Amino acid sequence: MISFEPLRMLSIKVTKPPAGFPFPNAVQRMWTVLYFESAGPARTAVREVSMGFGPDEESQRMRAFFARGNATTLSQLQKRFAAASR
Repeated sequence: MISFEPLRMLSIKVTKPPAGFPFPNAVQRMWTVLYFESAGPARTAVREVSMGFGPDEESQRMRAFFARGNATTLSQLQKRFAAASR
């Protein structure tokens, strides 16, 4: 974790990618910030912003990889928390 502001923001950076991660150089320059904002009673809006991507091919391929993966992860989290609130 890089930084944390309770109920508002969390920033993280990969320190050791998993074995076989396809973008070992590009991930060293990347970090992610998660923003949390109240969206009404028992609801929270989450916004994810990843930074540190370079113009090189590896970095751009990794950006596309995380765009797809993060969208899937956020969708699954939304479904999980929606089910838990019923």
